[in-house]
Amino acid sequence: MNDEIVQNEFGKRIAECRREQRLTQEELANRVGITPQALSQYERGLRYPDVSILKSLCGLLNTSADYILGIEDKKITESNNPRIQNEIWWNLRNSLNPLVIAFGNDIVPVFIDEQYVETISELRLRFSKEGILMPIVRIQDMLNLKPREFMILAYDNILYQEIIPENEEISTENIIQKLEVSVRNHYGEILNVDMIKNLTDNLRINHSALIDGIVPEKISYSLLTSVCKAFVARGNTLKYFPRIIEFVEEFLRSGQHKTDAEITEYVVKQIENRKNLWFWLHEHDNR
Repeated sequence: MNDEIVQNEFGKRIAECRREQRLTQEELANRVGITPQALSQYERGLRYPDVSILKSLCGLLNTSADYILGIEDKKITESNNPRIQNEIWWNLRNSLNPLVIAFGNDIVPVFIDEQYVETISELRLRFSKEGILMPIVRIQDMLNLKPREFMILAYDNILYQEIIPENEEISTENIIQKLEVSVRNHYGEILNVDMIKNLTDNLRINHSALIDGIVPEKISYSLLTSVCKAFVARGNTLKYFPRIIEFVEEFLRSGQHKTDAEITEYVVKQIENRKNLWFWLHEHDNR
Protein backbone atom coordinates (compact mmCIF):
# COMPACT_ATOMS: atom_id res chain seq x y z
CA MET A 1 0.00 0.00 0.00
CA ASN A 2 1.58 3.31 -1.06
CA ASP A 3 1.79 6.46 1.08
CA GLU A 4 -1.08 8.20 -0.72
CA ILE A 5 -3.49 5.33 -0.07
CA VAL A 6 -2.41 5.10 3.59
CA GLN A 7 -2.92 8.84 4.07
CA ASN A 8 -6.35 8.71 2.43
CA GLU A 9 -7.37 5.84 4.71
CA PHE A 10 -6.12 7.85 7.70
CA GLY A 11 -8.31 10.80 6.68
CA LYS A 12 -11.35 8.59 6.15
CA ARG A 13 -11.03 7.13 9.63
CA ILE A 14 -10.85 10.55 11.27
CA ALA A 15 -13.95 11.69 9.37
CA GLU A 16 -15.77 8.45 10.20
CA CYS A 17 -15.03 8.74 13.93
CA ARG A 18 -15.97 12.44 13.94
CA ARG A 19 -19.37 11.70 12.42
CA GLU A 20 -19.93 8.91 14.96
CA GLN A 21 -19.39 11.48 17.72
CA ARG A 22 -21.87 13.78 15.92
CA LEU A 23 -19.35 16.58 15.63
CA THR A 24 -18.95 19.03 12.77
CA GLN A 25 -15.47 19.80 11.47
CA GLU A 26 -15.65 23.21 13.14
CA GLU A 27 -16.71 21.75 16.53
CA LEU A 28 -13.94 19.16 16.55
CA ALA A 29 -11.32 21.64 15.33
CA ASN A 30 -12.24 24.11 18.10
CA ARG A 31 -11.89 21.42 20.77
CA VAL A 32 -8.52 20.28 19.46
CA GLY A 33 -7.26 23.85 19.05
CA ILE A 34 -6.72 23.85 15.28
CA THR A 35 -8.47 25.53 12.37
CA PRO A 36 -11.33 23.80 10.52
CA GLN A 37 -9.20 24.13 7.37
CA ALA A 38 -6.41 22.07 8.98
CA LEU A 39 -8.88 19.38 10.06
CA SER A 40 -10.32 19.30 6.55
CA GLN A 41 -6.83 18.66 5.16
CA TYR A 42 -6.40 15.73 7.56
CA GLU A 43 -9.73 14.22 6.53
CA ARG A 44 -8.96 14.61 2.83
CA GLY A 45 -5.63 12.86 3.29
CA LEU A 46 -3.57 15.91 2.34
CA ARG A 47 -1.46 16.00 5.52
CA TYR A 48 -0.83 14.33 8.88
CA PRO A 49 -1.21 16.04 12.29
CA ASP A 50 1.70 16.18 14.72
CA VAL A 51 1.78 13.80 17.68
CA SER A 52 0.16 16.16 20.22
CA ILE A 53 -2.75 16.91 17.89
CA LEU A 54 -3.18 13.21 17.06
CA LYS A 55 -3.37 12.44 20.79
CA SER A 56 -6.07 15.08 21.28
CA LEU A 57 -8.02 13.79 18.28
CA CYS A 58 -7.97 10.22 19.61
CA GLY A 59 -9.16 11.36 23.04
CA LEU A 60 -12.03 13.42 21.66
CA LEU A 61 -13.03 10.76 19.13
CA ASN A 62 -12.88 7.90 21.66
CA THR A 63 -10.54 5.85 19.50
CA SER A 64 -6.93 4.70 19.46
CA ALA A 65 -3.99 6.03 17.46
CA ASP A 66 -3.44 2.49 16.17
CA TYR A 67 -6.90 2.47 14.62
CA ILE A 68 -6.58 5.97 13.14
CA LEU A 69 -3.16 5.16 11.67
CA GLY A 70 -4.23 1.71 10.47
CA ILE A 71 -1.50 0.02 12.53
CA GLU A 72 -3.85 -2.35 14.33
CA ASP A 73 -6.96 -3.52 12.54
CA LYS A 74 -7.80 -6.86 14.14
CA LYS A 75 -10.65 -8.66 12.43
CA ILE A 76 -13.25 -9.50 15.05
CA THR A 77 -16.47 -9.22 13.06
CA GLU A 78 -17.82 -11.44 10.31
CA SER A 79 -18.39 -8.44 8.05
CA ASN A 80 -14.96 -6.92 8.82
CA ASN A 81 -16.70 -3.55 9.25
CA PRO A 82 -13.98 -1.19 10.61
CA ARG A 83 -16.50 1.13 12.28
CA ILE A 84 -18.12 -1.69 14.26
CA GLN A 85 -14.74 -3.24 15.11
CA ASN A 86 -13.46 0.07 16.44
CA GLU A 87 -16.60 0.50 18.55
CA ILE A 88 -16.27 -3.04 19.97
CA TRP A 89 -12.63 -2.49 21.00
CA TRP A 90 -13.52 0.91 22.51
CA ASN A 91 -16.38 -0.62 24.54
CA LEU A 92 -14.07 -3.33 25.88
CA ARG A 93 -11.31 -0.83 26.77
CA ASN A 94 -13.78 1.33 28.64
CA SER A 95 -16.02 -1.32 30.19
CA LEU A 96 -15.04 -0.14 33.69
CA ASN A 97 -14.19 3.49 34.39
CA PRO A 98 -12.50 4.87 37.51
CA LEU A 99 -14.98 7.76 37.74
CA VAL A 100 -18.49 8.13 36.29
CA ILE A 101 -21.41 10.51 36.79
CA ALA A 102 -24.54 8.51 35.91
CA PHE A 103 -28.01 10.07 35.86
CA GLY A 104 -31.64 9.64 34.90
CA ASN A 105 -33.64 11.23 32.07
CA ASP A 106 -34.52 14.54 33.74
CA ILE A 107 -30.84 15.34 34.36
CA VAL A 108 -29.69 14.72 30.78
CA PRO A 109 -30.53 18.27 29.50
CA VAL A 110 -28.16 20.05 31.92
CA PHE A 111 -25.18 18.09 30.55
CA ILE A 112 -25.93 18.51 26.84
CA ASP A 113 -24.23 21.91 26.32
CA GLU A 114 -21.01 20.62 28.00
CA GLN A 115 -20.60 23.74 30.13
CA TYR A 116 -19.83 21.34 32.97
CA VAL A 117 -16.44 20.60 31.33
CA GLU A 118 -14.98 23.91 32.53
CA THR A 119 -16.32 23.36 36.07
CA ILE A 120 -14.73 19.91 36.24
CA SER A 121 -11.47 21.32 34.86
CA GLU A 122 -11.43 23.92 37.65
CA LEU A 123 -12.06 21.16 40.19
CA ARG A 124 -9.22 19.10 38.71
CA LEU A 125 -6.89 22.10 39.01
CA ARG A 126 -7.81 22.63 42.67
CA PHE A 127 -7.24 18.95 43.37
CA SER A 128 -3.80 19.07 41.76
CA LYS A 129 -2.67 21.67 44.31
CA GLU A 130 -3.46 19.10 47.01
CA GLY A 131 -1.60 16.28 45.26
CA ILE A 132 -4.80 14.69 43.95
CA LEU A 133 -4.89 13.51 40.35
CA MET A 134 -8.51 13.09 39.32
CA PRO A 135 -9.08 10.69 36.39
CA ILE A 136 -11.21 11.56 33.38
CA VAL A 137 -14.86 11.76 34.42
CA ARG A 138 -17.24 9.86 32.17
CA ILE A 139 -20.76 11.27 31.80
CA GLN A 140 -23.43 8.63 31.29
CA ASP A 141 -27.21 8.64 31.14
CA MET A 142 -28.68 5.50 32.70
CA LEU A 143 -32.27 4.67 31.81
CA ASN A 144 -32.81 2.35 34.78
CA LEU A 145 -32.22 5.22 37.22
CA LYS A 146 -35.14 7.36 38.37
CA PRO A 147 -35.63 10.55 36.29
CA ARG A 148 -34.05 12.89 38.88
CA GLU A 149 -31.55 10.42 40.30
CA PHE A 150 -27.78 10.55 39.88
CA MET A 151 -24.83 8.52 41.12
CA ILE A 152 -21.07 8.93 41.41
CA LEU A 153 -19.45 5.61 40.48
CA ALA A 154 -15.92 4.18 40.65
CA TYR A 155 -15.53 0.93 38.70
CA ASP A 156 -19.32 0.52 39.00
CA ASN A 157 -19.18 0.86 42.79
CA ILE A 158 -21.56 3.52 44.11
CA LEU A 159 -19.67 6.29 45.92
CA TYR A 160 -22.68 8.62 46.17
CA GLN A 161 -26.36 8.49 45.24
CA GLU A 162 -29.07 11.14 45.37
CA ILE A 163 -32.57 11.79 44.05
CA ILE A 164 -33.00 15.54 43.54
CA PRO A 165 -36.31 16.70 45.08
CA GLU A 166 -38.96 18.01 42.70
CA ASN A 167 -38.83 21.47 44.26
CA GLU A 168 -35.08 21.83 43.71
CA GLU A 169 -33.38 23.02 40.54
CA ILE A 170 -31.20 20.51 38.72
CA SER A 171 -27.73 21.98 38.22
CA THR A 172 -24.38 20.60 37.17
CA GLU A 173 -22.73 22.75 39.85
CA ASN A 174 -24.54 20.84 42.61
CA ILE A 175 -23.72 17.47 41.05
CA ILE A 176 -20.03 18.38 40.63
CA GLN A 177 -19.90 19.50 44.26
CA LYS A 178 -21.02 15.98 45.18
CA LEU A 179 -18.34 14.66 42.82
CA GLU A 180 -15.70 16.67 44.70
CA VAL A 181 -16.81 15.28 48.07
CA SER A 182 -16.90 11.74 46.67
CA VAL A 183 -13.37 11.97 45.26
CA ARG A 184 -12.02 13.32 48.55
CA ASN A 185 -13.78 10.68 50.66
CA HIS A 186 -13.08 7.70 48.39
CA TYR A 187 -9.82 8.54 46.64
CA GLY A 188 -8.25 5.26 47.70
CA GLU A 189 -11.00 3.41 45.83
CA ILE A 190 -10.42 5.50 42.68
CA LEU A 191 -6.62 5.23 42.50
CA ASN A 192 -5.28 2.76 39.95
CA VAL A 193 -1.92 1.71 38.55
CA ASP A 194 -2.23 3.94 35.47
CA MET A 195 -2.77 7.01 37.66
CA ILE A 196 0.26 6.11 39.80
CA LYS A 197 2.36 5.70 36.65
CA ASN A 198 1.21 9.11 35.39
CA LEU A 199 2.08 10.71 38.73
CA THR A 200 5.50 9.04 38.64
CA ASP A 201 6.20 10.14 35.06
CA ASN A 202 5.29 13.71 35.96
CA LEU A 203 7.47 13.63 39.08
CA ARG A 204 10.42 12.45 36.98
CA ILE A 205 10.54 15.86 35.25
CA ASN A 206 11.79 17.65 38.37
CA HIS A 207 13.02 14.71 40.44
CA SER A 208 14.73 12.32 38.04
CA ALA A 209 17.19 11.13 40.71
CA LEU A 210 14.27 10.00 42.85
CA ILE A 211 12.63 8.02 40.03
CA ASP A 212 15.27 6.83 37.54
CA GLY A 213 16.32 3.27 38.31
CA ILE A 214 13.90 3.13 41.26
CA VAL A 215 10.38 3.10 39.76
CA PRO A 216 9.46 0.64 38.36
CA GLU A 217 12.82 -1.17 38.54
CA LYS A 218 12.92 -1.54 42.34
CA ILE A 219 9.43 -0.37 43.31
CA SER A 220 6.72 -1.80 41.08
CA TYR A 221 3.75 0.34 40.13
CA SER A 222 1.45 -2.18 41.80
CA LEU A 223 3.35 -1.95 45.11
CA LEU A 224 3.36 1.84 44.94
CA THR A 225 -0.38 1.80 44.21
CA SER A 226 -1.05 -0.44 47.20
CA VAL A 227 0.92 1.81 49.55
CA CYS A 228 -0.72 4.97 48.20
CA LYS A 229 -4.21 3.49 48.52
CA ALA A 230 -3.59 2.68 52.18
CA PHE A 231 -1.99 6.09 52.76
CA VAL A 232 -4.92 8.10 51.38
CA ALA A 233 -7.42 5.81 53.14
CA ARG A 234 -6.06 7.32 56.38
CA GLY A 235 -7.21 10.77 55.23
CA ASN A 236 -3.86 11.81 53.75
CA THR A 237 -3.24 13.19 50.26
CA LEU A 238 -0.62 12.36 47.66
CA LYS A 239 1.00 15.75 48.15
CA TYR A 240 3.64 13.61 49.86
CA PHE A 241 4.05 11.31 46.86
CA PRO A 242 7.81 12.05 46.48
CA ARG A 243 8.35 11.22 50.16
CA ILE A 244 6.32 8.02 49.83
CA ILE A 245 8.63 6.82 47.06
CA GLU A 246 11.69 7.82 49.07
CA PHE A 247 10.57 5.95 52.19
CA VAL A 248 9.42 2.84 50.28
CA GLU A 249 12.85 2.63 48.63
CA GLU A 250 14.53 3.23 51.99
CA PHE A 251 12.57 0.37 53.57
CA LEU A 252 13.34 -2.00 50.71
CA ARG A 253 17.06 -1.23 51.00
CA SER A 254 16.96 -2.20 54.67
CA GLY A 255 16.45 -5.82 53.62
CA GLN A 256 13.66 -6.33 56.15
CA HIS A 257 10.75 -8.67 55.57
CA LYS A 258 8.53 -6.62 53.36
CA THR A 259 4.78 -7.15 53.05
CA ASP A 260 2.72 -4.30 51.63
CA ALA A 261 1.26 -3.67 55.08
CA GLU A 262 4.71 -3.43 56.69
CA ILE A 263 5.95 -1.04 54.03
CA THR A 264 2.86 1.13 54.40
CA GLU A 265 3.24 1.19 58.19
CA TYR A 266 6.83 2.37 57.82
CA VAL A 267 5.88 5.11 55.33
CA VAL A 268 3.03 6.34 57.51
CA LYS A 269 5.27 6.46 60.58
CA GLN A 270 7.84 8.59 58.73
CA ILE A 271 5.34 11.08 57.33
CA GLU A 272 2.72 11.31 60.08
CA ASN A 273 4.76 13.04 62.76
CA ARG A 274 4.26 16.13 64.90
CA LYS A 275 6.88 18.08 62.93
CA ASN A 276 4.81 17.81 59.77
CA LEU A 277 2.90 21.07 59.19
CA TRP A 278 -0.26 19.40 57.89
CA PHE A 279 -0.55 17.11 60.92
CA TRP A 280 0.31 19.93 63.32
CA LEU A 281 -2.48 22.06 61.86
CA HIS A 282 -4.87 19.11 61.98
CA GLU A 283 -4.15 18.53 65.67
CA HIS A 284 -4.38 22.28 66.33
CA ASP A 285 -7.84 22.44 64.75
CA ASN A 286 -9.03 19.58 66.98
CA ARG A 287 -7.93 21.19 70.22
